[in-house]
Amino acid sequence: MELVPALEKMDKILIYIYFNREVSQVEIVKNLNISRATAFRILHTLVELNYLSITNKKYSLGDKFYLFLKNDIKDNFVLLKEVTYPYLEKLSLKFKETFKLSILDNDKVRTLCLVESSDLNKVSFSDKAIYPIHAGAASKLLICQLPEYKLKLLIDNGLPKYTKNTITDPEVLRKELNKIRYSRISFDNMEHSENIKAVAIPILDKNNRIVAAISCPCFSEKLNEERENEIAKEMKKYAEKIREKLYLAEDILRK
Repeated sequence: MELVPALEKMDKILIYIYFNREVSQVEIVKNLNISRATAFRILHTLVELNYLSITNKKYSLGDKFYLFLKNDIKDNFVLLKEVTYPYLEKLSLKFKETFKLSILDNDKVRTLCLVESSDLNKVSFSDKAIYPIHAGAASKLLICQLPEYKLKLLIDNGLPKYTKNTITDPEVLRKELNKIRYSRISFDNMEHSENIKAVAIPILDKNNRIVAAISCPCFSEKLNEERENEIAKEMKKYAEKIREKLYLAEDILRK
């Protein structure tokens, strides 16, 4: 029995938006080989039915879409977790430190998974912990590419002070985010917790947008510049491998 062409195209669009988070109609037409008229009708229908939402001509998954997924947001990122976890293990075994995978969830940062150090003297976290958007290496990395209107909404909620090093001035934070956006590396200089430093590296999609972050929090006395650079170099290598595997999985899903 033949498949319904319109539903096939709708399936392609939803999968494409799932992996790319926010896309325009132009991107959909270009990358999925769907006519402009057909794409417009499908997108309009999905928005009206609340499967998609649209902001500034960018489409993202809507509230109804998530009714068909489990309630825990972590289950929406099963593929990302499965691909990343083995590399977190490799990093933790090599450096005897804790490594975690984080994503941006509206106005907070969530840990999707982590591998704790085997060292008795280690930084410990819960995989259910949430973090503020402005304090922490992974947090700053995950918001550095946000559109200004979204960043302003987050900043307008306030920037609480956690330590003497927490960035609480919006303009200072914007300057820090600009540096991170271009360097593709983020540092936490005891900004969220006393005596805890961290380094974070992004996981990028095919359009070089940040979809997640790998970070390594350490006690401040253990993370000197030399070790920081060594850890960051290895994290970058594995982040690229994760990216390649996600591409492969995405291509398979689209077939």
